[in-house]
Amino acid sequence: MLTSQKKTDTRAAALALVAQVERQAQEIAKAFAGAGMSDRFSDFRALLEKLDQFQVFIDLVESRLGDFEPEKQEAQAQNLAQVRWGILQLEIEATRMFLARMAESGKPWPLGSKPVLARRLQRLDEIRAFHAANVERFGLSALDATKLQALADALKEQAGHSLGLDDFASSGTLALHDFSAATPAQPKVALQRTPSRPTARHAPGHVAPSLPKGSLHVREEDGNFYLDNNGLSVVSDACKIAHITIDDLAGKLSISRPALVLMLNGRDPISPPALHQLRGFVARHGGGTA
Repeated sequence: MLTSQKKTDTRAAALALVAQVERQAQEIAKAFAGAGMSDRFSDFRALLEKLDQFQVFIDLVESRLGDFEPEKQEAQAQNLAQVRWGILQLEIEATRMFLARMAESGKPWPLGSKPVLARRLQRLDEIRAFHAANVERFGLSALDATKLQALADALKEQAGHSLGLDDFASSGTLALHDFSAATPAQPKVALQRTPSRPTARHAPGHVAPSLPKGSLHVREEDGNFYLDNNGLSVVSDACKIAHITIDDLAGKLSISRPALVLMLNGRDPISPPALHQLRGFVARHGGGTA
């Protein structure tokens, strides 16, 4: 049983995490308001990755709500839900603005943009679901259904003009087969070198992606498999190399993002099939298993 001091320390740590969520949300909103959205696809992807990582952080903090006194848990849950909703609205606006910038610029969609736009369309459904599930409980502001539908229509239209994954694997981006439960395929040439081997020369200005240094550590307890709490860091590094988000990874594993985060933090057990897929994914993108 936790001592009184231990409980106090635990609550203080949870409160500090909530404060960090609020601070990061303000920083993200301020940076976006100042810089806006360019017509560069790389900038858009970078922003989406930052927003996704922030949503994962909120997931983690929500998993700590049990550290608060029972009478304060609902208030903290409401606070986090409202912060999340604010960032989701920013995500909607960023997507809308980027589509508008691309239309204004007349530039062609880059290779690999089609699955990104398809994922944005799926995200709109997830945002609708989050709002519907929490609007009354947490007093969220209204959802502009007309604006969201217009964005969905624009995404569908632009997806028809964008490029798919036919040749995208050569750029280092994750192909769909990377999530199959089958035996991992041979890693792509750019990722199969190890630090101890000589690397090929790159063209001037080329920067090779850094590889994650950690490994997944798995333990067995009462017949269940758990990842040690470095799992989120290792998998996040692998996702960066694969050019996908934790959100994308959860979808390929057919589990929710909050559930995946809990597994990666060692709080919930992971099923053998999901563990097999996750190990293969990490192994293909620079990490290891133990």
